[in-house]
Amino acid sequence: MRPFRWSFPLLAFLFAGPVWGQEAKATPTPVPYKLTDTQHVMVRVKINGKGPFNFIVDTGAPMVIISTPIAKKLGLETDAKGWATVDTLELEGGLKQEKFKCLVTSPFQLEGMNGMGLAGVELHGILGYMLLARYRMEFDFTKDKMNWTALDFKPPPPEAIAGKGNPTAGLEILGGLMKFLGAMAGMKPAEAPLPRGFVGLELAEAKDGVEVKAILPQSPAGMSDVKAGDRLVAIGDKDINTFQDAQKQTARVLPGQEVRLTVLRNGEKKEIKIKAGEGL
Repeated sequence: MRPFRWSFPLLAFLFAGPVWGQEAKATPTPVPYKLTDTQHVMVRVKINGKGPFNFIVDTGAPMVIISTPIAKKLGLETDAKGWATVDTLELEGGLKQEKFKCLVTSPFQLEGMNGMGLAGVELHGILGYMLLARYRMEFDFTKDKMNWTALDFKPPPPEAIAGKGNPTAGLEILGGLMKFLGAMAGMKPAEAPLPRGFVGLELAEAKDGVEVKAILPQSPAGMSDVKAGDRLVAIGDKDINTFQDAQKQTARVLPGQEVRLTVLRNGEKKEIKIKAGEGL
């Protein structure tokens, strides 16, 4: 996997709610992403309706790889060469593949980074060519989402990486070695990712500060008094003057946590309390 070295805003993971269950369309579909501490592009994926799981977007990988521990949790059955066909593989944002063939293994890249805590989050798999070739992806690292457009193209079925025996045996040994060296060096394994609080607001930079651009229906925000066009002036006791201010204050919002927003509407300030839900 080749690291990407850019930065991006994290706010969408907390306030711009996903839409699970949308079918892939010819028009671009926004797919939220983040950069790990190792500067890898990471998206969240549901497999057979369960998750979300953290997957690296790797244009250098030939197929989709699901880590062995996650495959066991999901109860995936593999053939003699380690392939499993999942009923559904769905990216945050709604893009979905059905009856998709994946390789179940724990490559040393994932084991090594998880064992040494390098990525900052636990990684569960890799999205490679067999999936990525089905979409045109637009990377704009000034935004918090990538645009993925479904293509009328299906790559040929994946084949075994190597010949006889287990093609990843050496990689598994190397991954174990990296975990051992990390422990010897006093590095802690990556912690399991905490669920993020879901509010359902989309914020945007405006001339006079940060504005509520849109509200997701049936979300916690959608059930509150906040309205599109409100200018966000504070979160909790912290003033919000820039989009970066909003990012900083929302970075650790958890499910069930009360979020206290102060907005400016028609020249008057209003305080609105929203209880974050569970979701993406």
